[in-house]
Amino acid sequence: MRKNSRAVLGLVLLLAACRGGGDTYRKMRLEIPAYSPFQAQEFEQAVFGGFLVVKEPEGFDLNKEIIDYMSPEFERRLQFQVAVRPIALEGDEVFRNTDFWKSQSAGEGRSLFVTGKAELTRETRKSVLGRPKPDIDDPEPQERGIVERALFVFNLHLYLIRGDTGEIVLDREFKETKAYPNTQQRADFAFYDLVQRVKTKLFRPGLSEDRLQERYLLVK
Repeated sequence: MRKNSRAVLGLVLLLAACRGGGDTYRKMRLEIPAYSPFQAQEFEQAVFGGFLVVKEPEGFDLNKEIIDYMSPEFERRLQFQVAVRPIALEGDEVFRNTDFWKSQSAGEGRSLFVTGKAELTRETRKSVLGRPKPDIDDPEPQERGIVERALFVFNLHLYLIRGDTGEIVLDREFKETKAYPNTQQRADFAFYDLVQRVKTKLFRPGLSEDRLQERYLLVK
């Protein structure tokens, strides 16, 4: 209790000093570098070896769509040379097999393999909607209705693997969901919405992209 009281007293005194000193504060927006154990400068190229697809909507090639969307992002944001080279992925254990990835990178220089496990599902869900009464004394019953929505769920377990050692340098899982009032919503449109969220989370701060943050500057 005594420690907490001292902390509160210190905060009160600090606030009082700030108010009484006549100082003003100016809010600024700055680009702050984000920390990440992944160091892009250690690599020359990103090799997209494909993704182990667990489930996908009928007629939708999830592996191809991920590669088509993500490979230009690695090239543009990280200034990597990008190559697409399908690699046979026979199970989850292959991602942690260092010898396997070293054997895949022979003669490719400082390569980074972009791979992982992916799933895109779609289901129709029903929900009950109620319209609030305009007045509490309104004798009319509350109107209700049942609506159907198309729910898409995108799961991506992404691995970035060093080609020279076969070691994993980035291991991240993403799960994005979105519901659409159109029960016939196309899978490609839903995927585009969801993969954009993954991109934002991956490159900020996962791959050390600068983040715009607000800071306060003390003006005497």
